[in-house]
Amino acid sequence: MEKIDIHCHILPGIDDGAGSEDESIRMLKAAYSQGICSVVATPHASPEYPDSRPEVIRRLCAELEERARREIAPEFRIYPGQEILSTDSVLEKLESGNFLSLAESAYVLVEFFPSTPYSSIYRVIREFGMTSYVPVLAHIERYEALREEGRVEELIRTGAYMQMNYRIIGGKWYDRSVRWCREMLEEGNIHFLGTDMHHAAYRAPETGAAMKWLEKHLDQDYLADICIGNVRKLLKDIRI
Repeated sequence: MEKIDIHCHILPGIDDGAGSEDESIRMLKAAYSQGICSVVATPHASPEYPDSRPEVIRRLCAELEERARREIAPEFRIYPGQEILSTDSVLEKLESGNFLSLAESAYVLVEFFPSTPYSSIYRVIREFGMTSYVPVLAHIERYEALREEGRVEELIRTGAYMQMNYRIIGGKWYDRSVRWCREMLEEGNIHFLGTDMHHAAYRAPETGAAMKWLEKHLDQDYLADICIGNVRKLLKDIRI
């Protein structure tokens, strides 16, 4: 199935992802072989990575896309974005242009520390709801606070969208986190899937095991939406 990846660290030398442009291309080739036809590059936006600035990200995306179109496929696209660590200044920095939304849309990929309490996550989503920005929670499988029944649904009602990584879905059935992730998918609570790829040798793009489970257990229209359809709406800045 064709896919667009909205969560990946493929820009070279800017965060804890690809160390070189050659490694970026190796990852993108591996992703393309699994049906990923385009990506939104999402380097970390946090004090730990001061070089992850909008002007640098846009330049690196353009340079890498030019090479990817030569070496992978002429239609391959790389859109600029960021994975933004939630702090009190996120909305201010988005408004001032110091942080990037996903592909210059209203959608914003937001991450939290795994130990963040639910009350803090909920407060951030409420604050986003008073702006024109649309929060997308990055890799929701990492937040223990969301495991309590009804919390993911409450965040969705409050205006959030949910992104899950492919890798966890393809895990072992007896793993508690894997079971919870699959339940979220079966209940239709996930809006986007991403590889969160960082390197060619480890944390590489890997969708195969996940796709086997997804294709067997999910409605095919819903699967198409979370793999590519919803991202196409995001790229056009249309609300899902």
